[in-house]
Amino acid sequence: MPGCKMIILSGGKGGVGRSTLSRNFLVSSALAGFRTVGFDMDRQATLHKWHVRREKTRETTDCPATDVRRAALSDWRAIVADSAGFQIAVVDTAPGIEENMASMIELCRAAALVVVPSGVTHDDIESVVPWMRTLRENRLSAAFVLNKANRRLRSFELARTTLLRCGNLCPVEIPTLEDIHSPAANGLCSMDFTNAKGGGPMEGVWTYVQREIDL
Repeated sequence: MPGCKMIILSGGKGGVGRSTLSRNFLVSSALAGFRTVGFDMDRQATLHKWHVRREKTRETTDCPATDVRRAALSDWRAIVADSAGFQIAVVDTAPGIEENMASMIELCRAAALVVVPSGVTHDDIESVVPWMRTLRENRLSAAFVLNKANRRLRSFELARTTLLRCGNLCPVEIPTLEDIHSPAANGLCSMDFTNAKGGGPMEGVWTYVQREIDL
């Protein structure tokens, strides 16, 4: 596999699942045997704090190692350079991409795929649709992932239809499940467990991402 396949998780609004997907991508990639690195660009450092907790957990539990580094959008060239020695790079961006749109676009040009997570609320959709339009206008490979989804609700169908009109949409959505979020307290994720209910959807999304980036 020549070069590094960079997967960027981005969007203008917080709380839509970027960090959750990032840690599951990192572990999925590690389990598959790829040399993988993660970058946390959020000032809250959610992904990096998860990595620190994971290192502590690994002292007593056998789980794949992760490499997550703090990064800044203003130094996006360093992210690209530091990814060179790896096969997979997962970049968890901060909300508020509008603050430095030019740098964000340049970083996304280095990506094999830009993943745009979204919830099902009007506020979520209103935030991610303009960003997807920008990505498409710049001819960048991108796809929505619907998070916190409940197929029984009308809001799910409305959100899904709207996203399909605006760009590519991963055919597997992430439901609201306790075992998707609770393992993060110990630096773990759904993909660390064989029988986790959230493991199936996460594996489905990862399979879609692998296909999209020709992995």
